[in-house]
Amino acid sequence: MGKLDRTQQRIIGVLIEKQLTVPDTYPLTENAILAGCNQKNNRDPQMTLMDFEVQGALMALVLDDWVSTSTSARAKRYSHRVEQRLGLDDQEIAVICELLVRGPQAPGALKPRVARLGFQAGVPEIEAVLRRLLDRPTPLVEQQPRRPRERDQRWGHLLGPTEVAESPAEPAAEPGPAPAPVATPTAPTGLEARVARLEARVEELEAELRGLHESRRGAEA
Repeated sequence: MGKLDRTQQRIIGVLIEKQLTVPDTYPLTENAILAGCNQKNNRDPQMTLMDFEVQGALMALVLDDWVSTSTSARAKRYSHRVEQRLGLDDQEIAVICELLVRGPQAPGALKPRVARLGFQAGVPEIEAVLRRLLDRPTPLVEQQPRRPRERDQRWGHLLGPTEVAESPAEPAAEPGPAPAPVATPTAPTGLEARVARLEARVEELEAELRGLHESRRGAEA
C-alpha cells in the first residue's frame, strides 16, 4: 500500500468528511475539494493549497485507485475508494477521517469530532476502534509517545507522514572571529518548492502513462 503525502491525505479526508456530513453534494467537484482542503474549521494544520496542487494530487490518487471519477452536469466529480482499499467499517472510517483532517489525537478529543460524522460513542468505544485498526495485519494507526503536559496519548494514522520531526539541537560552536560575508543563492520559497515537487510528480505520472500506452499498443499489435 503506497503512502499518501500530506496533500493526498487532506483530499481523502475531505472526501470522506463531505460524504458523511453533506451527502447531497457528494461526489465532489475539484473546486469543492480545494475549498474543503483549505477551510479553516476542523483542520489541523490549516493549509493553503493551490488549484494545481489539488489537480496533481487527484491525478496521482486516481492512478493509484484511491479515488474514482464520474461526470455529472458537465463537471467531473471525485469519490474516495477507502472502503475498497482498506476494508473499513463505518466506525473505522469516521476515525480515520478525523485523523486525516486533524492529525494525531487522543480518544477524548476524537469523541465529539467523530460524532459529527455519525459515530456516536464514548471514549472506550473509540479506543476499541483504534485497537482494531492497530491490530490489523497491516496496522493503520499507531499510539504516539506522550508529549510534555499531555494527559492522554494521541493516536495517528499510518497512511503517510503526519508531522515533521524536530531536528536535534546542534552543539554550540566555540566563539571566533566573524567570517567575511559570502554570497549565497537565495533559498527557494515554499511555493517554489511545492511547484518543483509537483512538476517532478507530473513527469513521473506522464512517464507511467506513456508506458501504459506503449504496453497497450504492443498488446494490440
